[in-house]
Amino acid sequence: TLQTRIKSKHKMNKEILVLDIETTGLRPNEDLILELGMVKLNLETGEVTPLFDAIFKDSKLTAKHRNAWIFQNGFMTLEEVRDSKPIENYSVEIQKILDDHSGCITAWNRDFDSAFLEKAGFNLGEAIDCPMKKSVDFFQIEGAFGFKWPKAQEAWDVLFPNTPKVEAHRGLDDSKMEAAIIFELFQRGVYKPF
Repeated sequence: TLQTRIKSKHKMNKEILVLDIETTGLRPNEDLILELGMVKLNLETGEVTPLFDAIFKDSKLTAKHRNAWIFQNGFMTLEEVRDSKPIENYSVEIQKILDDHSGCITAWNRDFDSAFLEKAGFNLGEAIDCPMKKSVDFFQIEGAFGFKWPKAQEAWDVLFPNTPKVEAHRGLDDSKMEAAIIFELFQRGVYKPF
C-alpha cells in the first residue's frame, strides 16, 4: 500500500516527524488544541526541519478557558488565540504532513498529543514508540511510585547540562527541543523508533 511505501521510505531515510501541541488542558474530550508545531528529524544527521507552526481559535473557546494553565503562566496570550483561524482551516495541510510521515510520527508524550489530534479528526497512522516512556529507566527520575516519565525540560537538563534552555511551551519551539532530545537519545542507543 501507499502507507507502507511511505513508511519504508522514511525508515530508509531515518526520518521521523516530531510534533507538539499546546492545549487548554489535559482532557481531549473537553479541552481544545491551541497550537501545533511539527518538525522532521533526520536520525542520521540530527538535522531538524520545521514543517508546520500555527495557533488555532476553536469555536468552543469561551471565557472559562482564560484560566487555562498556558495562559495563566504567560506562555500564550488570549489575544494570540482570538486572532487565529480554526484548526479546520489547516486540516488538509496538517493531514498531508501526517500522511507523508505515517508510521514515523512521535512526540515527547505521544499518547497525549495523538489523543487530541485524533479527537480533532486527524489520522496519525501506526504508532511508533514514545521517547518519553522509553527513556524512563535511562533518566531514573524519582516519582511517587518509582521512576516517573521525564518532562522534556528534565530530559534536556540531563542531556545538555552545558546548554541551558527553558521549555517555551509553544508548539514549534517545543517540537524542535524534543527533536534534539530524541536525537541525543537515539545517538546513545536509548531510543529506537523502528
